[in-house]
Amino acid sequence: MKRNARFCLDAFAWLAWLQDEPGAAAVQRCLDEAEQGRGECVTSIVNLGEAYYRLIRIDRREKAESLWRMALLRALPVSVKEATQRRVRRAAELKASHAIAYADAFAVATALEFQATLLTGDPEIKPLVGEQDLEVQWLPQRP
Repeated sequence: MKRNARFCLDAFAWLAWLQDEPGAAAVQRCLDEAEQGRGECVTSIVNLGEAYYRLIRIDRREKAESLWRMALLRALPVSVKEATQRRVRRAAELKASHAIAYADAFAVATALEFQATLLTGDPEIKPLVGEQDLEVQWLPQRP
């Protein structure tokens, strides 16, 4: 990991980490680097919300609530970025021109705004790689 790297976690990354899926170790490394002041992690409130609802759907409400509290109370070394007018517009523009989910558009918009490497394994993001200087660190797909 390059010194003072900045990463943007999407819902795919959060879920991989929380469910100890392939890719969890890569997410943990980013969180550890941020905790030690050698990196930074950001996430969109929309992507945090996506991870929250997806955990609830699989009967993991307690884990969803824990993630929500830890992220918003800054118990995790992650800066949660609000859905500002600027980010909403950029996400809408990305959604309008690409076949991606709206939440994925927020992940990309947040990564671009903060010049962060997007940490994801979501195949919908692949067509955007290299566009507008988007950098992606790919996490393995779920089995």
